[in-house]
Amino acid sequence: MLGYLIDRARRMRRGGHSEAPHIPGGGIVRELVFGANDGLVAAFAVVSGVYGAAAPPHVVFLAGVAELIGGTIAMGLGGYLAVKSEREYYLAERRREEREVDLYPETERCEVREIFRAKGFDADVLDAIVTHVTAERGRWVDTMMRDELGLSLDGQRAPAAAGLATGLAYAFGASMPSMPYAVLGVTAAFRVSIALTLATLFFVGAAKTVVTGRSWWRAGVETTVIGALAAAATFAAGLLLAA
Repeated sequence: MLGYLIDRARRMRRGGHSEAPHIPGGGIVRELVFGANDGLVAAFAVVSGVYGAAAPPHVVFLAGVAELIGGTIAMGLGGYLAVKSEREYYLAERRREEREVDLYPETERCEVREIFRAKGFDADVLDAIVTHVTAERGRWVDTMMRDELGLSLDGQRAPAAAGLATGLAYAFGASMPSMPYAVLGVTAAFRVSIALTLATLFFVGAAKTVVTGRSWWRAGVETTVIGALAAAATFAAGLLLAA
């Protein structure tokens, strides 16, 4: 009965319009995409800047490797701590909400009523929703976390897995601009590094649409342009330092 009332109210407010399926959060995909993107941009900027300073290929390669190692460790630990802190904050806020539901049930019930009134529900439908939500403590707290505080916990994002994925993706991205300098002369390596990095930047940017839902080619072009601007800036800095 409650489900019918909610569905009827929503259809009345939306004129029967049905929403398109939401794009999934992506789980570990976010760490893979954004870690690779950061690695590409950072390493491309570093090797371009060192090349711009007229350094020999082995020096450029070592600079890229140093960036890869340092960035991989930093990004891996950063990814781990970010997800861990996010989880700890969510759990702390959930414990606070649980205490408030236990100690001040009427106040919290009024907050639930205001939440759903703001969504457009009223009269019998609103009463039914409030009764249903507050009938079960876990569902009540879930509602307060999501609708009052705007917090949710992605169970697929374990801190260790997120840190590992971010670090490995960063290492992959950072290796792309650096590898050519290990096997080619400095001029040829620079050209191959540009082509390889821009192609990978486009691929990573397009891959972001798995979690963002944007146009894949627009996202690819945007990421490529940002990476190219970062590299151009450091390349110019390298030329100035070498002058």
